Amino acid sequence: MVNLFIRIVQNPILRSYLDRVASKTGIEFHDINSASALPEENIPTMIIFEIEMGNAIEYISKWKEKWPRCFLAASVTHPDRELWMAADAAGCDLVSNWGALPNLLRKKIVSFLDGIESLTPETVCLLAKSVVNEGDGLVARLPDNPEDPICVFRIQDEYYGIRDVCPHAGFALADGEFDATTGIVTCPEHGSRFDVHSGERIQGPADYSIKTYPIKVDGDDIYVYV
Repeated sequence: MVNLFIRIVQNPILRSYLDRVASKTGIEFHDINSASALPEENIPTMIIFEIEMGNAIEYISKWKEKWPRCFLAASVTHPDRELWMAADAAGCDLVSNWGALPNLLRKKIVSFLDGIESLTPETVCLLAKSVVNEGDGLVARLPDNPEDPICVFRIQDEYYGIRDVCPHAGFALADGEFDATTGIVTCPEHGSRFDVHSGERIQGPADYSIKTYPIKVDGDDIYVYV
């Protein structure tokens, strides 16, 4: 199968840096002007885009659902932690400021072409630390996850893992109030509300949803797939 590297980038400096990446790795970028013009007939290997483009979060979710093995790399021009976390929650594989992105991509592409590693890493299963709770609610936390901390909620016999960081200001959602009837957790600091079933933002001031994680329960042990 031919590798298809898509570039949706308007920043001329970033484009020139990416041209160097292409030259050094021997790949060729297929440039398109907008996400809506993405070709439908082929499966892309990688899509590089600017997070500030219109409806970026919606496109990330759409692309990841349609092409789960496609590597999505987002360039950030103006630091925005909430937008950064939203992109990650939607399924973006790499989010980086535009100055560092080309070098990160070069290393990733070289390892991929040399057969050292796949572009999208395999899921790993990590044991969470149990929280004593006989009923529904918070039952485990994974504070040392390589990305951000994760917390796990139980509703009857179902378990739901979410990123334990409110995208608005970074407070731990596990410390907030949880309604087991609705599955909604409320940030303890500013009151943003999220549905633990889907990660959907129900109420601001947070603007974006949060990332969710599959859970496996084995006896008294709770595992999180990350």
